[in-house]
Amino acid sequence: MTETVVDQLLARANAAEMAHKWIEAIALYEVALVRAPDHVPAMLGAAAAARANGDHARAVVFLTRADRTELGRADITMALGEALTATSRLKEAAAAFERARAARPLDAELAARLGAARLAAGDADGAVSAFEAALRLDPSEPQALRELGSALVTAGRPLAAVEAFRRHDDSRPHADRAAAFLSLGDMAAGFADLDAIAVRPTWASRLLPWDGSPLERSLLVWTGSDPLDLLTFAPALPLARSLVSELVLVVPKPFVRLASGLAGADHAVAESDDLGAWAGAAAAPLAGLPHRLGLTAGSFLPTGPLLAAEPALADRWSARLDLGRGRRAIGLVWGGDLRLENLAPLAGVGDLRFVALERLPSTLLARSSASSGWEVASSPIRVEHPGPDFEAGVDARVDCVALISRLDAVIAVDGLPLRVAGALQRSGVALLAAAADWNWRLEGEKTPIYPSLSLLRQRPGGALASLLPEAVQRVRNLIAS
Repeated sequence: MTETVVDQLLARANAAEMAHKWIEAIALYEVALVRAPDHVPAMLGAAAAARANGDHARAVVFLTRADRTELGRADITMALGEALTATSRLKEAAAAFERARAARPLDAELAARLGAARLAAGDADGAVSAFEAALRLDPSEPQALRELGSALVTAGRPLAAVEAFRRHDDSRPHADRAAAFLSLGDMAAGFADLDAIAVRPTWASRLLPWDGSPLERSLLVWTGSDPLDLLTFAPALPLARSLVSELVLVVPKPFVRLASGLAGADHAVAESDDLGAWAGAAAAPLAGLPHRLGLTAGSFLPTGPLLAAEPALADRWSARLDLGRGRRAIGLVWGGDLRLENLAPLAGVGDLRFVALERLPSTLLARSSASSGWEVASSPIRVEHPGPDFEAGVDARVDCVALISRLDAVIAVDGLPLRVAGALQRSGVALLAAAADWNWRLEGEKTPIYPSLSLLRQRPGGALASLLPEAVQRVRNLIAS
């Protein structure tokens, strides 16, 4: 009797799915599961309906239940991995695909999907291993061929990445291939790829494309949505400005004030503004300027600070934190492999003050006797904070620029505050992951793009936190010189 009722419920659920009535289908599957709690097809049906309805979190619940009921089924763990990926539970997704591959070790497609999951979860080395395993099983496996190069770039192996892109026999420009070329010092090839992949906005298609030649008219340069590009490619702006009558940066609205402080820019305007005043102008992408200017490793260098802080704003934060008196103040940025609890090696450094440079939720701030009245809660060392109103305005990162301009130095993982310090030519120490971005180069303690920064690189198998004592010593040397 129960089996008949369950079969009828499943038939009705299937009919509801055919009619795209996902919520009704899920409800019918759940009724079936009340009558038959171990009915795996009902669990899988409910999961499929939930995913079709966009409710991936609910699908995870059904698939987890199915996985526990029938251990070792690759189809279940694969579906679970996909649902976990859709809910941004990336490490769990990779683990699910690993279990699926254990059940199907000769499945090249599954090995490639594992590689993609590991790459999304931040395990570049594991992704490379999975993609290479997929290609051993099937040298033509499309996803492995397509994504191995990107995984190798992320793993800090640019030479192998270039070879992987070449083996894929895809001549189309690619951002990761560009990063590999640039890391290897092949600026011509890397900058050409970046120029080619720049998406041309609608307004720019109505303007004259600029090829890098002298031009007696305005040049509008669009930047895209990544603020890191503003600082990474800022050395090209003064050179471009010397060839045109006016240079206007077109940026997302929150970054207009930040962009206004860049050397070489006469104006910064929001991409949503009416650009009719420049109807006769030329246009070019910021990331494409180095290619169009023919810049090489030796010419892509700043001749002075690339960024300026707003004086009134700098005065405000300097007064708030009582900077310039007593102990030297060092900006501090953690993240990625360097977490707040990893800052313990800085304990006992009594001759320096540490100031957080990121906006933090109020739950992570605590009242204190610091000059600003705030510090970071639950930190193993005292890290002062400018307060809840730091970076609270609509204009992104201008507070950070202003504060860094008055600090004695910074110690930071890679990100916007570190590159702001470099663009301001403030002293600092960069804590770089083993696979760092191309602008930090493959080795060495200096990069010509940000000459004021000293580079500390993560050692193989080591932790970024282990670099902190040396970072402090370098900071002391920098601010003493």
